[in-house]
Amino acid sequence: MIRCDATPASMLKAVLLSELTGLLPEISQAEAEANLFAACDQLSADDYSLEQLTRQLAEKTGGDYRWIDQYPGRRLAVMVLFNLRNSARDSKRVIFAALTEAVRNGPASSICGRSRASAVFRRRSREVGNEIHRLLGLIRFQETADGDLVAKPQLVHQTADLLLRKFQLRYPNRRLLFILPQGALCCQQGQLSFCALQDLPATVLNPTDDFANLWETYYRSQYIEARKNIRLASRFIPKKYWDWLPEGKILKQEADK
Repeated sequence: MIRCDATPASMLKAVLLSELTGLLPEISQAEAEANLFAACDQLSADDYSLEQLTRQLAEKTGGDYRWIDQYPGRRLAVMVLFNLRNSARDSKRVIFAALTEAVRNGPASSICGRSRASAVFRRRSREVGNEIHRLLGLIRFQETADGDLVAKPQLVHQTADLLLRKFQLRYPNRRLLFILPQGALCCQQGQLSFCALQDLPATVLNPTDDFANLWETYYRSQYIEARKNIRLASRFIPKKYWDWLPEGKILKQEADK
């Protein structure tokens, strides 16, 4: 068994080591779970460098693995990261299959989704990337009396920290907070921290300005009944966000007419 961390670099090293040894790669688990494999041969992928593993594999197979340090390798690493953030439960199995395919057949095979496993890998990466892209345009912050910016995003995947870091570039001197079901994720000067909801002041949980009503008033003032096109509106604001956004509720009302 080859143990690795749930990071793109560590998982790639585990796959390279698997090609060299024939052992199966696996994400490191808690100590109790690791004991299940106590009788098995175990290697740690992070005891090796990428350069060392690619050199040894090239000597064994005659393949060219320089792509790992080039654009295809960087793109594949981002796709691995996005798959790790996908809410699907079998993401790690799909990632290992896609990385193995890339090592054996070249990175384009996995990036373009040529096999069944890599097609799932590519689709799940796009799902996470699309959520980040979409919510960067849909999330609206409310300002508290202390100058913090607070939002309650509707997330399907584990993208809260990635979104906050991107929003921090827009508001570098503000503390940003996402109110999530399990607590609040805060970002200030690029540093992330997690807070329990009961530890937050009332000004954060209930900002004073009536933001939702203000946005709904603005949207209604721009709405032209004679040019209603729900299909086009759904391309910019998907139906899964209609119950979350003020203008989404208006679209839902208009679609039901």
